[in-house]
Amino acid sequence: MCHKVTSRFVDSLNVLKDKNVVTSYRGFAMSVDFSPQSLNEILRGKRNVTIDLIAQAVDKYKFNAQYLYSGVGEMFLCDEEDSSLESSAPSHSCIPTISYVPIAAQAGYGGQVQDVVMQQELPTFTLPGYEYKTGEHRCFDIAGDSMEPSLYSGDKVVCSKVEMESWETKVKSGLVYIIVTVDSLYVKRINNDIKSRRNLELVSDNTFYEPFDVGVSDLREIWQVDMTISSFNASPKSIKNGVYDQVEELKEMLSSQTDTIKGLNNTIAILCKSSRTQN
Repeated sequence: MCHKVTSRFVDSLNVLKDKNVVTSYRGFAMSVDFSPQSLNEILRGKRNVTIDLIAQAVDKYKFNAQYLYSGVGEMFLCDEEDSSLESSAPSHSCIPTISYVPIAAQAGYGGQVQDVVMQQELPTFTLPGYEYKTGEHRCFDIAGDSMEPSLYSGDKVVCSKVEMESWETKVKSGLVYIIVTVDSLYVKRINNDIKSRRNLELVSDNTFYEPFDVGVSDLREIWQVDMTISSFNASPKSIKNGVYDQVEELKEMLSSQTDTIKGLNNTIAILCKSSRTQN
């Protein structure tokens, strides 16, 4: 099968996905009785599309076989009244789509960064005010206290991807990034030593945790933190501030009570002294 046919097939499938005709690549594969793993290899350019898959796509989703094999004509053979599929490329909003990686999906995430199907299975959303961003965008859940007081467990960070060829120049020391290795996913402040030592120093804002180095060879992805999303009422930061206020009130009350007790003790001492003098 010609590589160009595979390329046109993938382009057509992406239009289906962008138009929400199919919700995910995995869903498409299952709907045409095709292995999601094999489809992932096609999407990654590791294998070519099969004749059987093209036949299923033509039958179920009106792919245009003439377009796939020759590049001539429209992508889809649509009925006149069917406007769900369009031959033109999908329009792009100025507000980017953000993929969400919850805590449950972070285990083993680094080992699946090349899995196109897995990546497309991540839930997505958009944020007003995040427009005019380019490239890939991802949202990660925060767990643990290593970045307190900057980030708390339960917060979310919205990030933009730093491409591998730009790690040396665009990863800025002092900024916060999501660092993905094969085994782990970290949110840390970075000291960029790639040029001199071929590694990054990962620093926690919570000084209880010691800095440590990660070599470039161990890195899989780097995402720059652009903004945070926090729960106002239930955030640990709010809770800690509330506890702090209560402790301060308690200290003031104890101080006041201490002064009162001291005054009573002085009064008792004076009364006792007066009584002894009279006797």
